[in-house]
Amino acid sequence: MKAESESGESNIEEFYEDPALLQAFLVESQELLQGMDQDVVELEKAPDSEELLNRIFRALHTIKGTAGFLGFHPIVQLGHRAEDVLNALRRREVHVSPRVMTALLGARDRLGEMLSDLGGEGLKPQYDTAKLVAELEQVQKTGGSSSQNDIPAGGLDGENLTSRAGGDDTSTPPTKNDLASHTMRVDVRKLDDLINLIGELVLERNRLLQLAKEENSEAHAVDSPLSHSTARLSFITEELQAAALRTRMVPIDTVFCRFPRLVRDLAHALNKETDLVIRGQDTEIDRTMVELVSDPLVHLVRNSLDHGLESPEQRERAGKPRKGTISIEARQEGDRILVSVSDDGAGIDPARILGKAIERKLVSAERAGRLDPRQILDFIFLPGFSTAEKTTDVSGRGVGMDVVRTNLKKVNGSVELQSRVGHGTTVLMHLPLTLAVLPVLLVQVADEIYALPLRAIVETTRFSATSVHLVDGREIVCLRNETLPLVRLRSLCSTKFAQPAAEEKIVVVAAAEQRIALLVDHLAGQESTVIKPLTSYLHDCVGIAGATVSGDGRVRLVLDPGGLLSWAANCVAPAVLQ
Repeated sequence: MKAESESGESNIEEFYEDPALLQAFLVESQELLQGMDQDVVELEKAPDSEELLNRIFRALHTIKGTAGFLGFHPIVQLGHRAEDVLNALRRREVHVSPRVMTALLGARDRLGEMLSDLGGEGLKPQYDTAKLVAELEQVQKTGGSSSQNDIPAGGLDGENLTSRAGGDDTSTPPTKNDLASHTMRVDVRKLDDLINLIGELVLERNRLLQLAKEENSEAHAVDSPLSHSTARLSFITEELQAAALRTRMVPIDTVFCRFPRLVRDLAHALNKETDLVIRGQDTEIDRTMVELVSDPLVHLVRNSLDHGLESPEQRERAGKPRKGTISIEARQEGDRILVSVSDDGAGIDPARILGKAIERKLVSAERAGRLDPRQILDFIFLPGFSTAEKTTDVSGRGVGMDVVRTNLKKVNGSVELQSRVGHGTTVLMHLPLTLAVLPVLLVQVADEIYALPLRAIVETTRFSATSVHLVDGREIVCLRNETLPLVRLRSLCSTKFAQPAAEEKIVVVAAAEQRIALLVDHLAGQESTVIKPLTSYLHDCVGIAGATVSGDGRVRLVLDPGGLLSWAANCVAPAVLQ
C-alpha cells in the first residue's frame, strides 16, 4: 500500500483490486453494525450493563481500526468521534439517554451508508457529517456531570488494532477461533448452483424409479438388481438433498434482528410506549426466503405500531398498561415455518371493514350479511384497502397488506388474520420449510396429471354426489359435519365435458385456515420433485404455482392451493354440472 499523502489521504485503489480483502472487510463490518443495532437498543433499556457497552465499543473500534488500516478515512473519522462518546459513557461522564442513543444510532447509520458506498461505486470524497459530529460532541459535553470516581474503561485501549478480535480478560480463551475453524463463507451463488444440480438429480432419480417400476412389472421381478440399485440411489439422493438443503438454512434472526431498532425509532416518532418481544429467533429458514419475508414483516410491525397500538393515554382509559406489547415469533411445525406478528392494541373492527367493502362495492349488502368474521377480515388483503381515517407516512392498516400476501404466494406460503376488538391483532404467516424440493400428490383429471403440494393436503376421501348442494349458485360439499366449497378440477382445467371417472375422489386442500374440497378423477401417487417457475406470460394463471417434470418425463403443472381457494370464492357452479 502506498504511503499517505501530506493531506492525510491514502491511495486505496489497490484494495479495490483485491475483491476478497474488500469483501471480507464489508461482510465483517456489516455483521458488527447489525449487532450494534440490537445492542444500542438493549443498552437504552439496561443503561448499567457494562457488557453491552463494551460490546458496542468493540464493534465500533473493530470497524474503525480495520478501516484505518485500509485507508478508508471518512469511516475512521466518524467512527473515532462516536468512540469518544462511548468512552465517555464507560467513564460515566455521560449518562445513557434517548438523545445519546439516537446520536450513536445516527453514527451507525452513516457508517452503514459509507460501507454501502464502499461496496458499490466507492467512498465519496466528502460526506456531510458536520451536523452529526456536532451532535456527538454536544451530547458528550452535556450528557452528564463529570465524576472523579471514573469507572475503569477496561477492554480495548482505543488504539490497539491487534486487540480488536479479543474481548475482556475474563472471556473464555480463543472460543471465537474454535467457531471460525468450523465455519467458512461461501458465495451463495455456488450454493444455488449446487441445489439446482441436486434438483436435476432428483428428477432423473424419479425417471429411473419409473423405468425400474415398468421393467419389474413386465418381468415380474421385484427383487432384481435394478430394483436394489434404484432403491440405493434413491436413498443416497435423499440424503444428499437433505445435506445440501441444510447449507441454505439460516436462523430467522437475520430478519428479526432489525426490529428492535425499527420499533424503538418508530415508537419515539409516534410518542408511544412499546415493548418488543421476540421468540424463536433460532428457527431456521431457507436463505432464499429471507428477503421475501422481510418486507411483509416490516409492513406488519409498522402497522401494529401506528394503527394497532393505542396511545399511552388511550390505553389507560381502556384499563390497559400504558406500555403496549408487540410480539414476533417463529416456530417450525412439520414441514412449515409459522411466523406471527401480534399486538395487544385496539384490534380491527369487522363492522368497519364490512362497511368499507360495501362502500367500495366489493360485496353486495345482501351477501355481506352471510360473511363470517374471517371472510370479512380477508378484505384487508385487497390492494389499497384501508379503514384508516387519514393517511400517514408510517402506515395504514391495510396499506401494504396486499404486498404481504403477494410475497408469500411467491414461496407457496399463505397468511391469515385474527383480531378481537379491544384485545389486539395477530397476523400469522405460513411458510414452506424449503423451496428447493416439493413433496407432491399427483392427481388425475381426464388424461392430465397435476401435482398438489403435499403440505396443503388435509385428507382424501371418496366422492358422493348426495353430499353436494347448491348455495348462492355455488357448489358445497358436506364432509364430517363440515361444509366446504367444492371445486371440480375439470372445470378449472377446461375439461368439463370429459366423461367423469367411475369413482371420483375428493382432496381436501387447505391454505392458512381455509379449506376447499377438490374433485378429481384419480389419485396417481406421491413423489418428491422440483418446482420450476412459470414464464412471465403465464404468471396470472389462476391456481397454477409452477411446473415440474414427472417420473415419466412429462411436464406436470403444480397447483396453487391459495389460488384455488380464491377461484372457489368467486366462481359459480357450471350449468352443465348443476
